Amino acid sequence: MSSNQIAVVLAAAAALFALWAAVFATRADLAMRREVRNANKRWEASTKPVPHVTYTQFVAPGQSIQVQVENLGGTLAGCGLIVQNADEIYAAELTLPEKAPARPISLPFIVKAWQRASQPKALLMVARDVGGRCFDCLDGGKEIKDPRKWVGSQLRGLRMQGMVDFPTITGATKR
Repeated sequence: MSSNQIAVVLAAAAALFALWAAVFATRADLAMRREVRNANKRWEASTKPVPHVTYTQFVAPGQSIQVQVENLGGTLAGCGLIVQNADEIYAAELTLPEKAPARPISLPFIVKAWQRASQPKALLMVARDVGGRCFDCLDGGKEIKDPRKWVGSQLRGLRMQGMVDFPTITGATKR
């Protein structure tokens, strides 16, 4: 066997081993990217703001209502909250740090409700995280794609358009 033939055989063997290494490196890279993507999804799901509202103090009609708000998830950069107690509706906008303990919030009286509720209930609870994503907290934390349009339609449905505004959620300026 001549030296030219040995060189050709060695070059072919080197090319085969390089191809083999490239295939396995590509497979490892794809597996790593998939794992990073799954880890990011898990992290995003765990950092979703989850406000928990407890109704604590009820006052005279037409006065503010006292509630305890606790953030069980990520940083709550903005939260729009509308609550009905008996025949009165209260609303406020708030922010809370990540995993904040329960803190008392006073919700101001907005308007009389057209129908009486036997127990206090949240009519609207929308949260925005620091990344700008918005979530409907009353619908299992479903992500809202267009917060301005969604909040507008919810306020129209509650017949509260023009009475309440949540600028930290919608990005609108305060009036």
